[in-house]
This record gives sequence, C-alpha cells and structure tokens, in this order.
Amino acid sequence: MVSVDIRKKDLEKLVGRHLKEEQLREALPMIKCGIESIEEGVISLEVTGDRPDLLCVEGVAQALKGFLGIEKGIPALKVSESGMKLVVEKSVLAVRPYIACASIKGAHIDEDYFKDLIQIQEKLHLTHGRKRRRVAIGIHDAAPIKPDFIYKAVDPHEISFVPLAKTEKMNLAEIMEKHEKGREYAFTLEGKKKYPIILDSNNNVLSFPPIINNSLTEVSTKTKNLFLDVTGDNFDAVSAALNILVQGFFDRGAKVESVRIEYPDKTITTPITSPHKMQAGKQEVNKLLGLNLSGKEIADCLGRQRIDALAEGEFIAARIPCYRADFIHPIDLVEEAAIGYDIGKLEPKEPHLFTVGAIHDNTALVSRTRDALVGAGFLELSTYVITNEKILEKAKSCGKKIAIGNPVSADYTIVREEIIPNLLGVLSENTHHDYPQKIFEVGEVVERNEEAETKTDTGINACAVSAHASANLTEIASALDFLLKSLRVEYKLKKPAKNLERFIVGRQAEIIAGGEKIGEIGELRPAVLNEFGLSVPCASFEIKLG
Repeated sequence: MVSVDIRKKDLEKLVGRHLKEEQLREALPMIKCGIESIEEGVISLEVTGDRPDLLCVEGVAQALKGFLGIEKGIPALKVSESGMKLVVEKSVLAVRPYIACASIKGAHIDEDYFKDLIQIQEKLHLTHGRKRRRVAIGIHDAAPIKPDFIYKAVDPHEISFVPLAKTEKMNLAEIMEKHEKGREYAFTLEGKKKYPIILDSNNNVLSFPPIINNSLTEVSTKTKNLFLDVTGDNFDAVSAALNILVQGFFDRGAKVESVRIEYPDKTITTPITSPHKMQAGKQEVNKLLGLNLSGKEIADCLGRQRIDALAEGEFIAARIPCYRADFIHPIDLVEEAAIGYDIGKLEPKEPHLFTVGAIHDNTALVSRTRDALVGAGFLELSTYVITNEKILEKAKSCGKKIAIGNPVSADYTIVREEIIPNLLGVLSENTHHDYPQKIFEVGEVVERNEEAETKTDTGINACAVSAHASANLTEIASALDFLLKSLRVEYKLKKPAKNLERFIVGRQAEIIAGGEKIGEIGELRPAVLNEFGLSVPCASFEIKLG
C-alpha cells in the first residue's frame, strides 16, 4: 500500500460535482483507495500497489467518475504532433535502453499543483519504477531548451552541468559521489562504465537519468510548457508511466503533444495511447462472481471502470485505457466487472458441495518424518529444488540430469533428483562451526518418467547426514531404523548389486521396503568429502517417501 494525499476541492473540481464525506468514504475504498483520514480538506489515501494510475488526484477522479456513473468508458485523451524528435544512440542501449517522451503546452501550475507533480513523480518512482531502477521520470521547463534531443551514454567525466539543488557544475562521476541523489540511487547504474544523458540541440543537458535533472530545466509555478522524459529497462513500464502523466495534464486542460523517438533499428512516436485489447467469457465472469448477468450488463460494469467493452456473443471484448498498467490476464477483467457491479452487492452463498477438511496423506507423512528425525537429534534444513551440474558431479550423482531449458544463472541449471548434494553443500559452508553436525531435509525431487522420457514426475525424499569424527554406518543406520519404525515401515538392508561410487565399498547398502528399493545408506568416501572440503567422516541415508 502507498500513501497519497489529495485535496478534496481539487478532486471535486476534476469530478465536476460536490462530494459529501459520507459518499467519499463509501466510494473510494471500492475503487482500491483506502481512506486513512479526511482532515482540513485533505484526503489521505492508501492505494494498492497494482494501480499506479491512482497515485495522483487525476487518476482518482477518473476512477471515481466511472464508479459513480458520471462518465463511462475510456477517458478522452487527444494528442497532437509536436514535430520534435529524440535520437537514441546505440551507446545507451546497454545502459538504460528505453525512453518515451511528450511535450505539454499550456499547463497551469500553482503551488498546490506543483506539490502534486512532485508527489506523483516520487510515488511512481517508488512503486511502479522500483526506486528508479525500472522507471525514472524527468519533468522539465521547456522554455530554456531547444529541440531536437539526443539520448546517449557518455564517460562519467565527459559532461558537466549544474544539477538540481546545487549551484556549481559537477560531472557525472562527481554527482554520483557528492550529490545526495547520486548516492541514493547509485545502485541503479551499478557496474556501468558509461552513464546515460539527454541533451538538446544546443548541447544543454536536460537530464542524467535516473539520477538528477539539470537545474536549467527546473519547473516552477511560472512554467507553462513542459518536456517529459521517462527512461527505464522495460518499455511497457516506461510507456505506462508516461501515459499516466499525460492523461493527468490533459484532464487539467493542457495540450499534449507527441515526440518521435528514433532508435537505431526503429522509430516510434510517444506517448502510445492506443488501448490494450482483451476479452473474457461471459460464462466465466458469471461463474466466478456467482451472478447471472447478460453480456451487455457485464460490459456496462466494465464501462464504470473506464473500460470500453462490447458484448460479442459469449465473449466480452474490452479496450483498456493506455494508463492502466495492471492488466495481465482476462481474470483482471473479471475483477474489474466485480468492482463495477459493486462488490458490496455480491451476496455470499453456501457451498453446494459438503466437504470435510483434513490433512493430506502426504502432508501427514512429511510431518511424521520431520518429527522423527528431529527426535533423533538432526537439524532440519530447506534448500533449493534447483541446483547445478558441478555440485552433482562432486557428490557423484549418477542419475540422468534434468536440465532447465533457459536458466537465468549458472548456479541453478538442473532440477534435483536427490537431496544429498545440497546437504553436502551446506556442510561445506559450515566447516568453521563445531561438530557434530547432524542435518536433514524432507523435500521435493524430480525424476524422469520411466514410460515417457520427455516427461518428469515429482516426489518427496527424506535425506539425513551426520558429520563428526565418529560418524559411521552403524550410527546412521540407527537413525534410519528409528525413522522407519516411527513410520511403521518394514524394511531391510541389502548389499547393492553394484557398488555406489559415493559410498565406501563394504560400508553401503540399499534400503528395501515392500520388495522395492526405496533408498540408499552408507559412509561417504574420502574423495567425495575432499570435493566438499570436509575433514571429518560423514554417513548418510536418503529414502523416497512418495
């Protein structure tokens, strides 16, 4: 939740009618704006994180007009051509690759609105912008600058300018070291050898995104025309942030103009204001909401949420405003239909099926296993299901490795088929602690389906390892016996048909239950211990639970 302050008079002006406090307290929570307080003409709201368009009074007014039935469908937004262009140089693509811009003419910025602009900028940075890493916004007085513009990456010592809140010129490296914003947001450019910069045709700096603007373009209550830049590492997020801003300016009577963005391989014009298209099934909407609405009624509910919607047979075709950044799946349309219908009107119904809740058999089995091993003196761990080939080789794992198709890290490339490599890895990182170290894990594993090589099955294994100077097969077999007797499983130990490379010859066995092999037990070979940097003996067992 994000706190936002809006002025009641300003909200009423944008909505176009007087709003009683009782009416606000009833309606605002229904559009995802929880009320913290209404005092001295200021409404303090808590806005859910999925609605960045509600972080400003203009967005709240648009949503409120829809919910109250004053207006329906996508709000008006007219964009003219400015004739301006911004060239994106190849150098910046590896640093901060995306940018969207707009020109605003005829803005009326008084002291209250100036505070609102700062608030929406800061709130978007914090939430939608992930503290400026994903999105950063520059709002400039357009009077001192001259189109066209260049967005490029430069050496940190190459360019100097007077940043906001300072009186002396500083180069980019000095800004990062000395300016409070440079120190606060240095993490956004961590590891970058060059920094992004926006210049006008006179080589005046507009912005050093995502850190600070030039004091030359500082906005004041005298500013009439503005230039907006939004940069980031995700174009959809960048575009949505710009659309939220330009919709707000347009709602206040300003003129919005587009800017042509020339990338090395393409040209686009921003803001991109075309609605997003999505559809939902009428039957699915009614089923999930417990209603029996016609397609036209569902479309009307969506209209109250400022969405253009039309019933087409068994489906609802929707056009979503460009400033809404929260639509991912058709289920989002169902939620909007529920809000437009008024969630308060939904009546709870008794389930038509009678069921009794109970712990699943697998959950009960896992719980008993954990209790038994804790009772045997072992400490429980929880490690990742994803591992890598290197640790499996060190642990002498001989199964077929189930690789991940598109891993994001070299440390996590394979789905584990057994738990013991993970536990040995934990022991290797704790050699500085006192012994004995007795650990276990009960967790998921994945194995290939014997009937279909391309398919995998999931199961639950229990693995325990004892590491200390006297760790041996007798000790770990006692722990296994205690566990399986606690689970009421009859078993026996059998000499393996083929020695396991992981264990010492003559000090290993297969665990047999119900005529099938369910696991392995043994003392680990010194060669395996050396691979993990372990200097004490280790004994372990691992069994399949389900």
